[in-house]
Amino acid sequence: MKNNPRFPNKNLILGIILIISGSIILLWQLGFLPSLGKLWALPMLLSGLFFLYVVFIKGKSPRYLLPGMFLCLIGTFFILMNTILTETNLERIWPAFMLITGLSILPYSLYKKSRKARITIIVPVLAIILLSIIFFLFSLDLVNENFIDFVLAWWPTTIIFTGSLLIIFFFIKKKRNKTKELHSSET
Repeated sequence: MKNNPRFPNKNLILGIILIISGSIILLWQLGFLPSLGKLWALPMLLSGLFFLYVVFIKGKSPRYLLPGMFLCLIGTFFILMNTILTETNLERIWPAFMLITGLSILPYSLYKKSRKARITIIVPVLAIILLSIIFFLFSLDLVNENFIDFVLAWWPTTIIFTGSLLIIFFFIKKKRNKTKELHSSET
């Protein structure tokens, strides 16, 4: 019987790391990459990728999914702010932090085994994502209306949205109960 080592492809992994590292250093030396000081968030991004690797490739606990997503997204955000979006004022794109938070929690909530736990997390997360999109519309001046006037005009949509959710949950629960009845009558 053949004994499988823990990391059967050490040479492959080391080779990939060396190629990527050498390519980055070469591009930096030739002036195609910004100064290393602008890439201070790269360790956050790489740490996040490591956490996601642990969850998706190694099959470890999904508890690493939240920090992995958050570190990847926030690291990417700061790298973009330091390189491509240097002219963008942070005051104009502050809703990105809400969006990053929501997008970080969303995959974690989908990994929950209990349907009730998933819904308990998904509903507020979707609200955070929706609010960040609405705030982006105002912070980027895509909407010409004053935010307070907008809220005063559109606040009834929260009542409509809540009512819609209650109706959806009613039908989901009704369908689930009907399915349970069918399964219990078959046995």
